[in-house]
Amino acid sequence: MSATLEAAIFLSMNGRAKEAVDFYKKHLKAEQHLLITYADMAKRDSSVRLTDENRNHVTHSVLTIGKTKIMLAEETMDAGEAYTVGNNTSLCIQSADLEEINEFYNSLTGDDRVTVILPLGPNVFSKAYGIVQDPFGIQIQLMYDERLK
Repeated sequence: MSATLEAAIFLSMNGRAKEAVDFYKKHLKAEQHLLITYADMAKRDSSVRLTDENRNHVTHSVLTIGKTKIMLAEETMDAGEAYTVGNNTSLCIQSADLEEINEFYNSLTGDDRVTVILPLGPNVFSKAYGIVQDPFGIQIQLMYDERLK
C-alpha cells in the first residue's frame, strides 16, 4: 500500500455546498483547501453546461476538520439519481500512486456485484477518476491525485 493512499468522506449537498462549506468552517473550524464552482470548471472544460442557476454551485471542494478530509459538491455521484438522504455520501479513495488506483478499480469491477457508474478514466482534474457502487449500495470514488505526493 502506498504512503499516499487515503479515504475521504464525500458529501453531496443538493445545491447547498457553499452554505455547508461556510457552516463547517464556522462551527467545526474546518480549513478550506479547494473550492471549484461550475463557472471555474467551465473555464477548463468546454463540455461543462453552464447556466445562471449552476454557475456559482460547487463542483468540488476540499476541507479538513482536524485530520479528516471532507469533500463536498452539489450533486450525487450518479447524476441520474434523484437526491435523497442516503445517496448524498460516498467513500472517496485517493492516491498519488496511479497503479494503486488502477488495481483497486480492476479488483472492484472484477466482482460481478459491483456496478460501474463512471468508468475509470482521465478528466480535467485527474489522470484517473471513476465511480463504482459496491454490493451494499455504497458509492466509491477512485481518484489519482498527484497533490498527495
